[in-house]
Amino acid sequence: MNIDQDPQVRQVQPLRGVRVVEFAHWMAGPLAGGLLADWGADVIKVEPPGGEPMRTIFARMGASAGTPNAAFTLANRGKRSVTVDIKTDHGRQAFERLLASADVLLTNLRPDALQRLDLGADAVRQRHPGLVYCTVSAYGWGGPDQDRPGYDIAAFFGRTGIAHEITTAGTAPPALLQGIGDAFTALAAATGILAALMERHQTGQGRFVDASLLRTGMWALGSELGQQALGGNPRPPRPREQSRTPMYNSYRTSDGRWFFLVGVEAHRHLPSVLRAIGREDLIGDERFRDARSIGTHSAELIRLFDEAFGSQPLAYWAQRLDQHDVWWAPVQTPAEVLDDAQAQAIGAWIEVDGHRSVDAPLRFDLAHRGTARRAPGAGEHTAEVFAELGLPGETRPGQAAPHGAGE
Repeated sequence: MNIDQDPQVRQVQPLRGVRVVEFAHWMAGPLAGGLLADWGADVIKVEPPGGEPMRTIFARMGASAGTPNAAFTLANRGKRSVTVDIKTDHGRQAFERLLASADVLLTNLRPDALQRLDLGADAVRQRHPGLVYCTVSAYGWGGPDQDRPGYDIAAFFGRTGIAHEITTAGTAPPALLQGIGDAFTALAAATGILAALMERHQTGQGRFVDASLLRTGMWALGSELGQQALGGNPRPPRPREQSRTPMYNSYRTSDGRWFFLVGVEAHRHLPSVLRAIGREDLIGDERFRDARSIGTHSAELIRLFDEAFGSQPLAYWAQRLDQHDVWWAPVQTPAEVLDDAQAQAIGAWIEVDGHRSVDAPLRFDLAHRGTARRAPGAGEHTAEVFAELGLPGETRPGQAAPHGAGE
């Protein structure tokens, strides 16, 4: 039987039986919890009465109540939500009972806030020594900026050098899309949690896992930063017309569409491109005989490519480039990604409450999950979870409507 048609494989949940208490808000922390929930963990999202602020982000931006919130769904599908005011005696009792039942505490509150709540890593692990304690923060624990606030555009893109290195020389940094640095950091946090859980199988002891936007961004730019440390001088990209790597550059077609050539080994890949554009006569031209010559004459080659690619629409070039085994990729719009046949084939989408949502970035045994439980309403599972913990019902705060995730 084909492995992705096996109904048992389709239900693979490698983290089944792992309980995660998520005391987090906005994106980086909840995205890490979302990955663990996607992989089968019982993730209990602890929220203040009324719910965490990401639930109402669109309303804060002026949109009407009930606007679909894909970001919240992505980060919170499949979790259970309890609402607890941990500043009250009853709330704190419930929270500590939750921690006693859990394998992991995942939080992205700033270190100073956690310390004020007596929820710093040392204090929590003294009370719950087997707990894996994972913190997701902007700048990491320790150092002068430990408690500095910072979203991903600050700590991941700006502070690390990424924004500098992806901004064309002489132009202003772009208004970078929020959430990308959060997603990278969520992956880092989930990886650290899994490593600590593996160790706990051997030692019985938990571990403090410190994930930050700053360190994750630096790691993502590690080759450039490492080159700088070796005495090099990495520079931001030149305007595309002045690129020294014409075979690793963007080009525009007659219908205004963009695509990338991705011929890293320029001399090896150039003949295929020349055949695709009908310029076989230039194969063996002295100006383009090796990588160094191509770099020296890059402006000429870019002008040649611009003229050729600008003469026909993208559909034409897609056929020609594939016909001649050229390495390339289109710059797709989000609408086109929705219909990308390869994304469909590898199970990149799942259905959540009747709508498509992007699935986790890896799969197990090639299984396609198909569907996932929706994101919970604020406090939707308070009574259920409290009953499991043996807590009296009168400690339960009021519950929000089940579909509060988009409000």
